[in-house]
Amino acid sequence: MRAFAAAAFALLLASAARADDTAAPVIEHKPVTSAERGAKFVQVFARITDQSKFFPQVFYRYGPGEYLKPIDMKRLQGQKDVWGANVPVKGDLIEYYIEAYDEYGNGPGRAGDPDKPFRIDTSGEGGVAPPPVAKTQPAPAPPAEAVTPPPVRPLPPPAETTARAPSGGRTWTWIAGGAGVGLLTGGLLAGVAFKKADDAYQKRLSDPQNGAVSLQQQYDANKSLGTTATILSIAGVVLVGTGVALWFYESPRESAKPDRGSGIYGKGESEHGVAVAAAPVDGGGAIAVAGKF
Repeated sequence: MRAFAAAAFALLLASAARADDTAAPVIEHKPVTSAERGAKFVQVFARITDQSKFFPQVFYRYGPGEYLKPIDMKRLQGQKDVWGANVPVKGDLIEYYIEAYDEYGNGPGRAGDPDKPFRIDTSGEGGVAPPPVAKTQPAPAPPAEAVTPPPVRPLPPPAETTARAPSGGRTWTWIAGGAGVGLLTGGLLAGVAFKKADDAYQKRLSDPQNGAVSLQQQYDANKSLGTTATILSIAGVVLVGTGVALWFYESPRESAKPDRGSGIYGKGESEHGVAVAAAPVDGGGAIAVAGKF
């Protein structure tokens, strides 16, 4: 049970982090300026980073006019965050720019611009394209300043403590209930993130410039997020229900409650009660807990 609660908490943190992503992908790119004579393709590389899954594309054309269908970029094996695409050569000039959206529709992040694209001379008279990304060495860290430790003060004597009796033995009740509330919260956050991502997908779906591959990838990512929201919500409801059952199972067999005005406790009288209700809502789920303690 404790291992399951820890895993649920980790999944909750991951869902919350994804819901906080509102920034567009960041693209670092060294423009290609020329290619060898007779080359059939020009390789375009970029280093792209984002908190979430993203879909980079190269938009290109052969001189002024409309851009052709964009090319989906692929991740390069063995090089961290580096993506590349092969742009076919035709004529003596290629104009291009790079664009990327993440799975939540944040973007576009760009290198270049549709109105001011990068230009590649493919006539063979401009030499060979430069390397894709130049690696830079990090600047050396500044020297650490000497810190004078504070004077050591003697610790006060330990306070006298009195042993207390157990508080009722409802450990598993709180573990199950707390994990359930955490999972339900994660389900709500994931549901909100799924609604946002689906709205972004519907917006991109109406744009004919977007490639089918990147749209399918975004659809798969949205579907996975929706499944996560459903699993978190169902698991949260189950655990909250388990916590309610454990509340009564782990409670003392006999409890005392004073008669009004007499100060005398009667046998078998309980002063605790709890009620839980859960229902699905648009983009996630909702839960209400009421109790008397």
